[in-house]
Amino acid sequence: MKLDKKQIFTIPNLLSTFRIVLAFVFLAAFYQSGASGRSNLLTAIILLSALTDFLDGKIARKFNMVSELGKILDPIADKITQGVLILCLMKEYSLLKWLFLLFAVKEAFMGIVGVKVLKKTQENKGAMWYGKVCTAFFYLVMLLLLFIPDMPMNIANTLILACSFFMALSFILYAKRYKDLLS
Repeated sequence: MKLDKKQIFTIPNLLSTFRIVLAFVFLAAFYQSGASGRSNLLTAIILLSALTDFLDGKIARKFNMVSELGKILDPIADKITQGVLILCLMKEYSLLKWLFLLFAVKEAFMGIVGVKVLKKTQENKGAMWYGKVCTAFFYLVMLLLLFIPDMPMNIANTLILACSFFMALSFILYAKRYKDLLS
């Protein structure tokens, strides 16, 4: 895959890169505010990250700026942000340790097998609908856990288990898709 500056320095790619930076800004702000101090800054960071995630895809498609680099950068930004959110909340919600384990295994598999599929097919079709549903539900659950810190633990655990279900389902469907592509 050969890239020139025009393919690298697109607005969508810059927005994805900005989201990666925002994930680490969120991490620092979370630990500076303390577990119980849910500041307006944390809300603003997550909303800005969500907005830039939405915009990078819209701009890429509308202005024909879809690039192979963007198809890689966007999910990397998603995964870094998701990992940071889980790590930040793990101390408060012990069930998140299991979600993090599932997340790590799924993403390691997706990365390794995704490279094999890319080598074989020479094509990166991007995220499938089930991956998008999983991501959307994940963010909904994390935002609820983050901004309703006094949520009853049984409700929080139910949300985490539902999130785990969607993540496991996405993992299974991607594994099936990759198996079919590699057969």
